[in-house]
Order: sequence, then structure tokens, then C-alpha cells
Amino acid sequence: MNFAPPNGTTYTLPATLRRRSDIVQKLRRLYTSWGYQQVDFPVLERYDSTHPHEAKSFKLSDRDNDLLSLRSDFTTATARMVQLHYPDFPHPLRLQYDGKLWQTVNPDIARTREFSQIGVELVGLSNAKADAELVFLAKESLREVGLTPRVEIGNPAFVATLFDLADIPSEERTALADAIDRKAIQELQERLERFQLATDLHQALLQVIDLYGDTSTLEIASERCPWPETQVIIERLKAIVAEFDDSSELLIDLGMARRHDYYTGITFRAYTFDFGQPILGGGRYDGILLPEAAGFALGLERIMGAQTDLDNDFQATIISTDDAKAAYLRSQGYSVERAVETDLDTLVERAKDRGIAFLVSGSGIEALSKGAKESSDLDRLEELLEQL
Repeated sequence: MNFAPPNGTTYTLPATLRRRSDIVQKLRRLYTSWGYQQVDFPVLERYDSTHPHEAKSFKLSDRDNDLLSLRSDFTTATARMVQLHYPDFPHPLRLQYDGKLWQTVNPDIARTREFSQIGVELVGLSNAKADAELVFLAKESLREVGLTPRVEIGNPAFVATLFDLADIPSEERTALADAIDRKAIQELQERLERFQLATDLHQALLQVIDLYGDTSTLEIASERCPWPETQVIIERLKAIVAEFDDSSELLIDLGMARRHDYYTGITFRAYTFDFGQPILGGGRYDGILLPEAAGFALGLERIMGAQTDLDNDFQATIISTDDAKAAYLRSQGYSVERAVETDLDTLVERAKDRGIAFLVSGSGIEALSKGAKESSDLDRLEELLEQL
């Protein structure tokens, strides 16, 4: 019998789940401290042919032959919940969520069809201050889990506006936006040569790839793209940047042209050093899923992949032959297993093999590894046991 889970899914073992839970708890505390309230959504959703991830969704039917799908996107789930439960909310809603999503991607390419996210949505506001709050939280989210943040900010409407000004045919825009987003300059040049564009617009579209860098990039963009329609977008980005006392961890990318169809304003991605994939993504989707809303989500698997320093993964797991001492240490917040082996040597050998840090017995406490001996938990545990 094959006990392996389906391709693109995996069992989550204790050490991995402990790390993932630690990440979630840290981020929940961060978002709660900013007033974001937790919500949860059904795993099963009514099938919707207009869903942004319809082509990737797992579809199934119930016994009444109603077509359902597995949850594939949290932003859409949030919008549906708000429309149902808060149709006339009088104030901004700050919501946070975490859980699993399922998409029918090819596991040979994306390696997973089941993945976990945690994120926030700010509903009922649309201004630079609201955008800046989300960018700040995105930045601090990476710092909270021990990563150094780098947040790239853009707005796909900037490129779309240049397309409008240049009268680029709608059927050509997807390929052009893709080339710009990938910064494929030669491909972009070849595609633009098909059109008889005004010189200034031709140059602007060619140079949009270069509008990437620190926040001074916005001044360069103002000079190269002086049209009122593009200036509105640039001024909004300037207002967002102005909310930060220190913008050194922010980068501007006005060639950020290829995003989900429901993004209508600012979009952003967060990276960390020595990890090539974005760990976080988000943006504003006013007028698409909700009248005014924006948010972001982090991929938990990507966070764990980016965390290279795992020293802080050590925790004072204890095994005890003394029930009274075990009960007291549990009351102090420690994880304590009850020893069931009758032979002490066997107990110690098995505990070391499993990575258990300490043994508590009638005679006191014993550190079972070098890391345990050097940890501050040893002194703390000794002090606690002396109080008994």
C-alpha cells in the first residue's frame, strides 16, 4: 500500500509544525497590536466561474449535485464574507486570517498544490495613509520572523496608463506587460517596433523597465512621464513614501506590470536577502472585489525556506520521572513529557535520540545535549526546581 500523500501535498511533522505555529503566533500578535481582528473562512466554497483562480481551483460536487470548490484565495474569501456580514459597515474593517489554500497547479513545476498563508485586509479606506500602513506592516512582518525586509512598491496602472496614452491594442497588452514585468528589454523593443508610436511615448515605454530603485526613482519617473494621467499615479506613490521616516528598505518598481486581475492600485512584494522568491505580496483592489480595500499575504512555506538561522528553533522540551515536578514545570509554561520507560539508561538514550533537552528526576535536572547545557533554560529550570 502506498502511504505517500497525493503529489503536491505533504504530511507536516512535529518540528515543522512547531516552527510554523511559532511564525503564525508572532504574526498574529503583530497584526492584533495594530487592531486587525482574526476571521476564518470555510474550506468549501460555492463554485464561481468569475473567481480569479477559477482555472486552478479544485472542483467537486455534493450529494445535491451543487458544484463546489476548495478555497484557493483568501482575498476573494474576505470580500465575500464582508459583503455578506458587513454590507453597510460604518468604519474601516481591519481583518487578519491564516490557513491553507488549494490550487491544481502542476506539482512538477510549483511543487505544491496545498500551501499555507497568513495575511491582513484593510477594508473601507483608500488613501495614501492606508496604503502606507499595509506597506509598513508588510515590512515589519518579515522582521518579526527574523528576516531582513526589502519591499518593492509599484502600481500596474502606471504601465496600463502608458498603454492607454499610446493606444496599444488590447490584444497586445498582456504580452507587453509580461515583457516589462520580466524586464526583457530586447523582447519589449521588438514588440514596440510593431506600432507607430509618438517618440515620447515610445521612449517612455522602453524606459519604464529602468524605473526601478530607491525612492528617488519617483522623481525620475516624473521627468520621463510628464502626462497628467501618469503624474496622478506617481504623486500617490510619493504620498505613501512620505509616510515613512526611514524609506531605506523601500524600493520603487514602476515596471511592476503583471499582477492578479483584481489589483487596481498600489501593489507590493517583499523579499529578503539570499532568497530569490517573494515572501509576501499584496495590493489595492478598489472597485473590483470591494469598493475600497487592500491587503497582503505571506507564504508560510516561503518564510520557513528563507529562515537560515534556526538556532532559535531550540526549545526546552523536558522528560520527567517525577510527576510532582513535571506538573509544576508545566504550570510554568514548559513542555514536559511523562517518562514511561522503566530502565533509566534506555530512557536517557531514547530521549537524546529524540532531541529532548532535559531529564527531570527525583535527584534534580540533567541536560541531555550541549545546546541544553549552554541554554539559559537550564539556570531557569534549576531555580524553579529549588523552589519546590
